[in-house]
Amino acid sequence: MIRIFRRIRQKLIADGSFRKYLLYAFGEIILIVAGVLLAVYLNNASTFRVRRIHEQKIIERIGKELESSHSRIVGFERLLHRKISDLEKVALYFNGQPIEDKRAFLQSVVNAARFGWEQPTIEQTTFQEILSSGQLSLIRETELRLSITRFYHTVTQREARSNVRITDFPKIAYQLIPRDREASIEDELTNAEVDEITAQLLASDIRVYLTPEMNRAKFMLFIWEDMKEESIELREILLEGMRPGARQEFETPLPENPFTSRE
Repeated sequence: MIRIFRRIRQKLIADGSFRKYLLYAFGEIILIVAGVLLAVYLNNASTFRVRRIHEQKIIERIGKELESSHSRIVGFERLLHRKISDLEKVALYFNGQPIEDKRAFLQSVVNAARFGWEQPTIEQTTFQEILSSGQLSLIRETELRLSITRFYHTVTQREARSNVRITDFPKIAYQLIPRDREASIEDELTNAEVDEITAQLLASDIRVYLTPEMNRAKFMLFIWEDMKEESIELREILLEGMRPGARQEFETPLPENPFTSRE
């Protein structure tokens, strides 16, 4: 192709036709410009498609994590209701109700100490990845991007507020009650050991932390109820964004062809 253009240019120069040479030069410039514009368009179209694919993968991953978090919250709430129930039982014993079954009493104390070290976290691996890597901008729709950011920011704040409310109730319970795993009393304890541990608990400062521990449990339940509802709402928004045609998330046309005339 270059040789052909070179021969044409040499022939025009040899003929001495300056006007024809100018027309040829102008046409060559037009071809070069058109080639550059076409290359830019194809590159932009390719980049646009790649970014769209990454965007869809991010949305899908966040949606799956929200679904997983919702299932975890349901399980947490079930265990938290048990914690609150056992805290109420333990409070009755510390307020003078006779302890008829000391092993059951110790088990209730262990159950009441559940979630004692920290607020179980909601999965946000994908969000932290795109935040730290600067890929949050791949989510093109501003409202969707803000909804995702607000949700995880709120989750982090609430988890921190719950952790501030941690009391020494679990610490005292774990120091005094032997067990082989969470929420389990060792069967090898003799009756004398059970009597001794029960007496130590009743004489300890654990009673001081009954009310704060109950307040924290109720606060955690309130948090998880809110997060569960908000995770459902956000997931619905994400699913809406992944449906063909909805929000034009995945039906947006490619960048405008530079060779298409504008009216």
